Amino acid sequence: MTATMVGVATGTAFAQENTELGWSDTAELTLVFTGGNAEASTFGLRNELLRKWDGANLSVEVGALRGESSRITRVATGSSPLSFQVSKESVSALTAENYYGRGRYDRNLSAGTFWYAGAGWERNTFAGFEHRYTSGGGVGNTWVDDETSTFRTAYGVSYTVQDDVAQTQGRDDTFAGVQLSYDYRRQVTATTEFTSVLVADENLEDTADFRGDLINAVAVNISSRLALKVSWQVLYDHLPAQIGLPLRLSSGAVTGDTVFTALDSVDQIVTFAVVARF
Repeated sequence: MTATMVGVATGTAFAQENTELGWSDTAELTLVFTGGNAEASTFGLRNELLRKWDGANLSVEVGALRGESSRITRVATGSSPLSFQVSKESVSALTAENYYGRGRYDRNLSAGTFWYAGAGWERNTFAGFEHRYTSGGGVGNTWVDDETSTFRTAYGVSYTVQDDVAQTQGRDDTFAGVQLSYDYRRQVTATTEFTSVLVADENLEDTADFRGDLINAVAVNISSRLALKVSWQVLYDHLPAQIGLPLRLSSGAVTGDTVFTALDSVDQIVTFAVVARF
């Protein structure tokens, strides 16, 4: 079996916060391939376009993750153990699919406070939804902002429109919420940076519907233009979407009825990348 994993990111900064005014762009590409007795491929892409003014900034981010695996079945056909042929059949199946796009505008009110507004779209069929549209805004505080550390918190309101893969009765697809978040950056050493971003959203119409998105990442410079980066993302949904399943008898026969069951509450994504700055 052979395996190849490549991650590439291009941008204006990766080991320190970009403080220059004007436009900047950061792109990441992750590819994983396996071949031979097992076949699988994973493709990941992320791009963030940033515009900075004096006291304000605008960010536009898009991303995609798609995974596919193939199952190989071998069949032996012949008249005896000494005379046979082996045929192979490969069946591919999608194992992961997640696409998103979002934008946000921040503007300082004072040295330590700011306001923000943003909107976004996401598709994750394996988490149970075809489309999720979000918008919102609020205020925040910048507690630390220097060469080695940055820590900001934000508090606001949100509005979500969600289209689930399996439509179930009693599930509200439009709701208002309260959103809390933090953004932390720490220059651990001259060549190592740690970042942590958390966004938590509480559904005001159904308080059991609580969602969280946490991303921790470490980037280590290996030259003036290259770095190695590993990130860990945890997606939590206390009231996950449901999936429809055909009901079968104990004998395996299909009854023709459909039942619904909840998906897992936690999804995790770990990525490794080579980061390049140009």
